[in-house]
Amino acid sequence: MTNYISPLVKSLIQDPIANYPAATVACFDPTTGELPRRRLDHARTKQFLQALIGVAGRFATFDYPYPGAGRSALLIGASTGQAHLRTAAELEEWFQVAADMDWKDVYKVALLRPEDGEAANARLLDQLARLQYAVVFARPGNNLGSNPTDQQVAENMRPIVAGAAERGLAVGLYSISDVSGCPMNPEATAELVGGQGGDNVVAIKVTEANYENSTLRFLDDPRLAHLKIVQGWDPHLARALQDGPRHDITRRQRCGFTSGAMSFASVSYFSLLLDSIRNEWDEVQQTQAVVSHVFAAMQDDPGKFADLQRAKVIMGLGQPITREVTSEQIERVFAAIDVLPPSSRKWTLLDSLRLLPDGPYQDRLQSLADGCFQKLKQEVQQSLAKK
Repeated sequence: MTNYISPLVKSLIQDPIANYPAATVACFDPTTGELPRRRLDHARTKQFLQALIGVAGRFATFDYPYPGAGRSALLIGASTGQAHLRTAAELEEWFQVAADMDWKDVYKVALLRPEDGEAANARLLDQLARLQYAVVFARPGNNLGSNPTDQQVAENMRPIVAGAAERGLAVGLYSISDVSGCPMNPEATAELVGGQGGDNVVAIKVTEANYENSTLRFLDDPRLAHLKIVQGWDPHLARALQDGPRHDITRRQRCGFTSGAMSFASVSYFSLLLDSIRNEWDEVQQTQAVVSHVFAAMQDDPGKFADLQRAKVIMGLGQPITREVTSEQIERVFAAIDVLPPSSRKWTLLDSLRLLPDGPYQDRLQSLADGCFQKLKQEVQQSLAKK
């Protein structure tokens, strides 16, 4: 096992709050083929990831107050709907295809799952180290039942944490009850941080519907005060970014975000991040409201995370791996976009959805964007005429 830690990973471990990327896209998995099980579309995957890296590069040129603020990452291994359905072999394929291109200065991040077993995860960790991924996240396995003890949660996740650290990788810990069936509480997290491999833990990602019972508890826990807190439930992003500096002794930004919605709203989210750094909180709230409105149109249950595969289809990245998005579900998303008043934030969202130029709804998205632009132009002209 290697003892080598790359300078990039070393910087994350030495000061996660300053150096961990502020914004991470939890990437869609472009698919092709037919049911009962679609497969990864290799060419489309590379095209999509390169487009996201291009957007990140546009925002990396600004003058940021701390190193991680201008950095971004792409998370591979999270998106197959709401259940992380890819097999270990399919994850291996996805990790390889994603790594085989120019990532520029964007961090490579992966997600592993305890239920795949220690042997499979050991092979995947070897692969991730070889491909120079920077961070490996682990969540509680979906094989724990609905009410495990904190110690059981920690023991379930520990092989991935220890194995990643042994291979010189930084580690993230992830709470997502919708998938795992149970949360990862601060108590289990602190046990992992204090145990084997815990020195390599740099971030805690929180994708839970109740902010006070999840994100705020992690921010308040003194045992975790050195770690970056990564908000994953999208409607809570603005609040987390405002709370972040209040939970660091030197008033640094404790919070970043990892967002599946960022796959369909990349330009919107980078704009939101930039506005938060400028302390333009009204702008942050307005951008958040636009994205959250569309996010809600993909929720069948307000307490469950949105089915972002609907946006994936609209963008031209294929259907879900084991099912079909219906026309009614697509129309619900477009209805939510239609009722948004014209604004720069609506235009930015449409710009994000048109990230690839040849999706099946490209003409419809372009028409909406053109209409939004024309109305904004008219408003500016009328304002100038009044002056």
